[in-house]
Amino acid sequence: MKMREKVPAIVKADKIFMYLHYNGYSSQSKIAQDLGISRASVNRLLHILTELKYLYFENKKYSLGEKFYFFSDKHEKYNLIKNISYPYLEKLSLKFKETFKVSVLDGNKIRTITTVESSDVVKVSVAENAIFPLHAGAASKLLICQLDNNKLDELLDKKLPKYTENTITDIEELKRQLLKISINKIAFDNMEHSNNLKAVAVPILSKTNKIIAAISCPFFCDELTEENEKLVVKEMRKIAGEIEKRLIDFENQPSK
Repeated sequence: MKMREKVPAIVKADKIFMYLHYNGYSSQSKIAQDLGISRASVNRLLHILTELKYLYFENKKYSLGEKFYFFSDKHEKYNLIKNISYPYLEKLSLKFKETFKVSVLDGNKIRTITTVESSDVVKVSVAENAIFPLHAGAASKLLICQLDNNKLDELLDKKLPKYTENTITDIEELKRQLLKISINKIAFDNMEHSNNLKAVAVPILSKTNKIIAAISCPFFCDELTEENEKLVVKEMRKIAGEIEKRLIDFENQPSK
């Protein structure tokens, strides 16, 4: 089929998809400029594609949306982690009566892929497929702590959004904290994303010690004593190790 016989809007949408696939995220003006498409045309397409969930819009930037998340191979990988992790999260939640979740780094955001909520009436509620910023939250910081400086500079906004009085908005301060997290393999959220909520997160590692997911426990700031928090962390680390073994065993299975 010759180019002139193709539907112009679809050709432009294809260009936008490919551009965001390779660049991660971008603003409307940058997309129009780099692709040589008029701003008016790009504006219409971005609006429609966002409504249809092919694109995601946050902080004045666009990225590939949840439909691509479900279409892509990584959804299968996330499903594997989710399916293996879920029974373990149930054990944790039953033992400690807290909410536990597993999150992954998904492009320029953190995505919760599975969660088990506390059985208490008053509880921290986190929806499956919920998204969080890169710089605020225990799981968020843990999942970006192994990224190099160039990648961090590419993903993080120059001006980090402030959600609470405790949110880290200085990139250099954030990088210093990420270095400690990378060494200690544990991250804490001291009411950085939501007021009155704290959290602790430990990593799920690949066989090459790369952080591929994070188990975290968000809790009300006056809920866990220091002693109970240590018990939760100890059990979370144990569970993470069991999940890692299951994932490695699955990867080592001979292909059919």
